[in-house]
Amino acid sequence: MDYKIAILGNHDAILGFRALGLETHDIATQEQGLEVLKKIREAEDYGIIFITEDWTPKLEKELLKLEGRALPAIISIPSQEGTTGEGLKNISKIVEQAVGSDILSNE
Repeated sequence: MDYKIAILGNHDAILGFRALGLETHDIATQEQGLEVLKKIREAEDYGIIFITEDWTPKLEKELLKLEGRALPAIISIPSQEGTTGEGLKNISKIVEQAVGSDILSNE
């Protein structure tokens, strides 16, 4: 089975990804983002979902429904405004679950 790759975020942040063949979802409101994620969850044919870091906390309600599933992998990436740290926090959480401790922590 071939899995789809999607990216969600503000228009300016995701526009260039369309040229790479990713399915882009320009979201402007929280409700719109939640609806897109719900459709992706129900479709069950996505392998990777990139979400710009500025939208990750706003879409947490729907993202929690995807947690624990093997697919799709949810990856937060910086937006055109820069990083908020959400992506690194997410990766640290995944590593901690896999390894048993947070080996990426600076503390």
